[in-house]
Order: sequence, then C-alpha cells, then structure tokens
Amino acid sequence: MQTWFSCKVKYQKIDEHGKQNRANETYLVEAINFTEAETRIFEMMEQYGNGDIMVTGISKTSFSEIVNYDDGQYWYKAKVTWEDMEESSGKVSRVTNHFLVAANSVKQTYERIEENLETLMVPFDIPAISISPILDVFPLFESEEETTKIPEHLTPISEYEDNKEENNITDIEEE
Repeated sequence: MQTWFSCKVKYQKIDEHGKQNRANETYLVEAINFTEAETRIFEMMEQYGNGDIMVTGISKTSFSEIVNYDDGQYWYKAKVTWEDMEESSGKVSRVTNHFLVAANSVKQTYERIEENLETLMVPFDIPAISISPILDVFPLFESEEETTKIPEHLTPISEYEDNKEENNITDIEEE
C-alpha cells in the first residue's frame, strides 16, 4: 500500500535572476514511515537547494490516487465520491477518495479524473477541486526500469540459457 507524506521544507534557492532567496515549499514523498520520508526529502532537496535545508513539517496525507501527467504544470487535489452498496445487507454507504492530479486547469483536472475512473461501473461525483500547494511528487520508484534492473552480481536468465546451450549443458531430470 502506498503511503504519501506531505513535507514542508525551508531552504535557500537561487531564482531566475541569480539572487538567493529563502524558499518555503511543500513536496509529496512516498515512504514507509515518517523517518524514511524525512530522509528521502533531504536527499531530494540536496539536489535543488544551497545551504541549510530544514524540514519544518511532515504529515501523512489521505490521497488514494496520484494521477501524474508530464504536461501538468500544477498539482490539484480533488474529492471524488460514489455510493457503494453492500450486497449482503443492501446497505448503501458513501465512499470518498482524494486524488492528486497533475494538470493545467480545474477543467483539465476534472477530465483527467473522468478518464482514470471510466472503468468504475458506478456513477461518481467530483464535489471539490482545488489547487494544491504541492510543488512536486517523489514516488519510491520513478519508473519500471528501476524496479526491474538486474543487479550486477546476478546473471540474467537469458544469458544463463545462452551459456548452457553454448557449453552443451543439460539439466538433469530426476526420475
């Protein structure tokens, strides 16, 4: 299960005019616990900031879905609701989820949520969309390549199979 933490960070940053300013910004970090979130935000901010980096706050967020699009300039938070009926008792309950969506406008955010929820077979409502103070999102794994990269000390099975054929090695089957 994904756990996202909102991290407020103060640091020195250089603006477009070359002037050094104190920045107070919010970032979203995926982590297992608060300690890991703090460690990860320090690692990420060392790439961007100069001088002292101070984490002024870390809090767990209630985002159930992060919808990232490369062309999204801002992060919008959206409240999405639908009704869920328990089959055994027939009781209807209201389900609320919070989405964080990368988009350029409220309208585009709405469209992107609809696109992501079109497989949901129940009607849903989006009662609230607002711009978020979050500037960037740092997931645990940036891409599939990072998670599937084979460590140097291991041999890929394709190479093992090729070596087996070249050296005429056969597997011994037990009878």
